[in-house]
Amino acid sequence: MSSAVLIANPKAGGGRARGIAESSARTLSDLGIDVRLVLPATLEAMRAEVTEACERRPSVIIACGGDGTVHQVLQGAATADVTMSVIPAGTGNDIARSLGINVKERDTWLPRLAELIVSGGKSRVDLSLITHGERQVWSLGVISAGFDSAVNERADTFTRLRGTPRYVAALLAELSVFRMHDYQLTVDGVSHSGRALLVAVGNGESYGGGMRICPSADMNDGLLDVIWIDTAPRRTVLRFFPRIFSGGHVDHPLVHAFRGREITISSQGAVIYADGERIGAPPVRIDVVPAGLSVLRP
Repeated sequence: MSSAVLIANPKAGGGRARGIAESSARTLSDLGIDVRLVLPATLEAMRAEVTEACERRPSVIIACGGDGTVHQVLQGAATADVTMSVIPAGTGNDIARSLGINVKERDTWLPRLAELIVSGGKSRVDLSLITHGERQVWSLGVISAGFDSAVNERADTFTRLRGTPRYVAALLAELSVFRMHDYQLTVDGVSHSGRALLVAVGNGESYGGGMRICPSADMNDGLLDVIWIDTAPRRTVLRFFPRIFSGGHVDHPLVHAFRGREITISSQGAVIYADGERIGAPPVRIDVVPAGLSVLRP
């Protein structure tokens, strides 16, 4: 019998993830899947459960929550080469979106997911491998430094809002206090340096609940997309940022786009985020791992 371990962050999506996980587990079970539901109470418990689940080598390990939950499950699945999937139940769900999983059509996705589990309909997608000091971290979505990372940190304090409204509120609050940083960036050995509003490296295309910062990113092209946005007055930033939702910002003269397989970022004072999770201060090296993850996706 096909088996699945469904790991959910019960606090994700303002607490909605628990109910979504329980309902999804019942649906998959009714469709013939042997499901073990795990609702860890802490981050440490989630990491331990992911490790244990991967050691059991189920047909699939499913992350139910937002990008943070996906990020945590990814660390075990990528290392152990266990097939992974996603049931979106968070505030942003950008990684699910990049995988082609429609956040608003969960009821349609679950029967299809059950079919893929039974048939073994796996595909593979690229990964980013972040080297930060002696630590290595897997990423499936967007890695960022600069203004967007500062907004991300502030958004974590706005617990009453979800998704894009939370990110926009944090953006407005951060805009009055944010300090620009100087960056040293290399893309496949070619150097770029200067002061920037932000630097983003995308395997997936979006963050912040649908902001398409790397609109051309493709999880199957063996490359990472890099977006560098020059510094600008605050009024310009306010006018400019809405373009990111459509991906139209890439045509703006402030924006420089690159593609590569190995990226390094150095900066004093900046903070690196990956999939919405804090990595720490630069420097970091980011390498693409082509077809590094086995997934079940539409």
